[in-house]
Amino acid sequence: MRLEVFRRLYVLRIFNCFPLCYLLYFLLFLALVLGACTQQEAKMGEQLKQVAKQTLAEQQIAQFDLEFLLGGEHGLEAEEVLVKYDHTLKHEQNYLAYPFSKVFDYLLASGDYDWITSSDPSKILITYKCVDGYNASTTLDKALSQESYIAFTDLTSESEAWTGRMASKMPPFYLVWEEVPYDDHSLLWPYGLSNLTLTPYEAAYATIMPKENLEGFKLYETHCLKCHSLNKVGGVMGPEFNYPRNILSYWEADNMWAFLNDPKSFRYNSKMPAITYLERAQFDEIVKYLKELDQMPRDPS
Repeated sequence: MRLEVFRRLYVLRIFNCFPLCYLLYFLLFLALVLGACTQQEAKMGEQLKQVAKQTLAEQQIAQFDLEFLLGGEHGLEAEEVLVKYDHTLKHEQNYLAYPFSKVFDYLLASGDYDWITSSDPSKILITYKCVDGYNASTTLDKALSQESYIAFTDLTSESEAWTGRMASKMPPFYLVWEEVPYDDHSLLWPYGLSNLTLTPYEAAYATIMPKENLEGFKLYETHCLKCHSLNKVGGVMGPEFNYPRNILSYWEADNMWAFLNDPKSFRYNSKMPAITYLERAQFDEIVKYLKELDQMPRDPS
């Protein structure tokens, strides 16, 4: 009898303890979950801050497709322009074109681009993107230093929009200037022009900006970057010069100089034009810059 009572009391105690044990386990589990959630929320918060920061940075990029100019529904008026020194054709040429300044004002009025209008134009980079991979860049103040024109027809023929040896390469647009002498290489003449991109200068060149050889960088930007990218920044018409390997690791500087002056003596039917206006001292500055770039982190992302 006593044994039976003892068994009942023992079972009752165990039964009464189970809910308390389960409650303690549940509270411990809940504490662990809440702690993990708090850490996860903190991590997500940091990630969201990074995303927000990146989004703000990405918002300072303006990209414009120029195809709308061919539609005629924009209200802009085309003008007949006489280009006295055509840097591509090497002769005088008449075009039907839109003044760049009016097109630019029209594009800025199409959206919220306060970061452009409120910035120093010398610190804004404008890139002319072409269908053949030629990406020529200059500062906005340079692009607006005098009037240029976005040509869409040459006026040689009444039946064809483009004529001559460059007829297949000119469309959709060709950027021209009225009276820029042939020996002035400071302005850009991109043909096959299709898009414009604007971005802060420092942000655009963050991965290729040197600490020391700034002169070499500026020379490379002016004469090389439009065709030969560095860390995937620049044109893609010619080969990349720093990623994944720097060009100086497989080309000697003297051979590069000889190639610049006469590409066809190295490669049959080379598409690269001879760069005869660059002085050897300027080329040497470019080499110094490329050597410095080779020692910098490669981050084409």
